[in-house]
Amino acid sequence: MFDPRLRTLAVLLATGMALAAGTTYSIVVGGQVAPDKAIVVNGKTYLPLSVLKELGIPYSLRGTTLTLGGSAPANQTPGGANQRASLEGCLGETLFNGIWRFRATRLEPIVKDAGTPLETQGWGVTVELRSGAKAMVQPVFTGMRDGGIQVAFDDAQTLTTDVLDVQKLTYANLPPGGVLTHQLKFWYRYDTPKDQIKTPTKLLLEINPTGFENTIRASGASYTTPTPSLRVRLDCQK
Repeated sequence: MFDPRLRTLAVLLATGMALAAGTTYSIVVGGQVAPDKAIVVNGKTYLPLSVLKELGIPYSLRGTTLTLGGSAPANQTPGGANQRASLEGCLGETLFNGIWRFRATRLEPIVKDAGTPLETQGWGVTVELRSGAKAMVQPVFTGMRDGGIQVAFDDAQTLTTDVLDVQKLTYANLPPGGVLTHQLKFWYRYDTPKDQIKTPTKLLLEINPTGFENTIRASGASYTTPTPSLRVRLDCQK
């Protein structure tokens, strides 16, 4: 699938080709002025590789070949670790997108139906969600989806949170400044061999505000970033 960020880069390059030679241009990425400038050589405008990093576009330079983007692993679940533009932080770090202050505080193994043929292994991630709105609001009506909360592993496999348990978070009524502490639960199949139980490296919380504009407006707050989804690295602590 074509990465829309690459399309953005292509537009920038195509636009720059029409500009006069011998000129340099300041670059603005996401509202911030980049430290390096674009240059014009023989009528073509060139962007520094540092801009790719600011846009979140992966690249590799080997010999005389510059490769942009990357192909997702064949076993990657749609919406997995490499497909979401998100605010990112570590365990214990507060992320704020203009409406929600979110913090993951603990990762631990969990078990249900212990000692029975249906014994199931999983992971629990304790999180804190605090409202930055000015009116009562439920996360689900600001674009937070039940099925959009996952843990991801190094091999890009994912587990989605327990469908009923997660609604204690997404459907919570939170007043201005209200906070909810909850353990999100992610289960393997009950018959998963123990040697296949791996430690997740990321918590992914997808937020898509499309269709919830009226509810968000009524909350008295708004997302202050074009990428309000949240990603917590579970392998670092702050």
